[in-house]
Amino acid sequence: MTERVLPDADTVEAALASHEGPWGAGARVLSVLDQSTGLGQAAVLRASIAPPNACPSVWIVKILGWGRQTLLDSRDSLLDRREAHFYGSGISDLLPSGLTTPPAATVFSHHGFTWVVMRDIGAVLQQSWTPESAMTAARRAALLYVPGVLRPGLLDAPWLELEGYAAYTHHIPTGHDNLDALAGDPRLRALFTAEQVRDLHACLDASDELCARAARLPTTLVHGDLTPRNAGVDRRGALALIDWEHVGVGPVGFDLGTFVSLYRAFGGHGELDEPAVLEAYGRAVSELAGIDLRPAAALGAATAHLTWGLHLRLGPGLTLVRQGLNRDAPAKLAAHLDDLRSGCLRALSWASAAGAVAAVR
Repeated sequence: MTERVLPDADTVEAALASHEGPWGAGARVLSVLDQSTGLGQAAVLRASIAPPNACPSVWIVKILGWGRQTLLDSRDSLLDRREAHFYGSGISDLLPSGLTTPPAATVFSHHGFTWVVMRDIGAVLQQSWTPESAMTAARRAALLYVPGVLRPGLLDAPWLELEGYAAYTHHIPTGHDNLDALAGDPRLRALFTAEQVRDLHACLDASDELCARAARLPTTLVHGDLTPRNAGVDRRGALALIDWEHVGVGPVGFDLGTFVSLYRAFGGHGELDEPAVLEAYGRAVSELAGIDLRPAAALGAATAHLTWGLHLRLGPGLTLVRQGLNRDAPAKLAAHLDDLRSGCLRALSWASAAGAVAAVR
């Protein structure tokens, strides 16, 4: 995709003026700040917007499809439209108390692009994650089971992602190549032992079987990219979630797996008791379903580690290092390598803990 120049304040102001919205008629855009991550296909701006005769407030402006393709290469044809479908579908209105999304989210079309404009909740998202708040997040994430109960046909919507755990399976060949290259790279040969490399190869080879097992698990509405960067616990104890590009239907436990997989990499503090967090989620979703879903949730969480987590780390994650990522920033490189190593080893440990070890050996 050709890289586009990000819109300035005048361009955003013209777009807002083209559609009636909660920002108010005649609103002026005082400033815009680029907050695009470089990983998604949307331009993300933080805009200061002032309605006539009122104090300015901060909004997030997302222009879907404005960004550029990256090494993540999701190959998901709906990725740049799914969040607009989510906010336009009314699903957010079905989220129970304990789950929230950015207020006043509005979707409209302008000059051939879909714009999603919402109130900024950065203050919630910027709070530090601790083991205690992670436990709260686990219990609240279970509430995503509720919308499917309230509206049984909801999970049949054609735009929902159906196999998020398989979203990055096309990185498996690169993952194998990267593992094979470690022994010849003096910077990386100590990343894993020979036995660990063998087991990681086996995990990659077991993807089809793991995904087939995941497809047979009880399902729930899933955020699909529930990581510490996309979530925060507000002052009332509710879990606030942003970035719904991967919202879909998936196995119970999958969202918990993605959260735990990137807890340390995305700034989580303290040692996370992963089995205890899984138990908290499993008990909460079982109470909502009226049946014991803890074994299914354990396998769903393990699948997230063994597919989604491994495919991203051993594919684009390791490729970036081999291409020179943070070569001149030793501290950042060390942190990235620590996540690659610890994330992959946690995946191997979850294979056994969740009873999936037979699938990888």
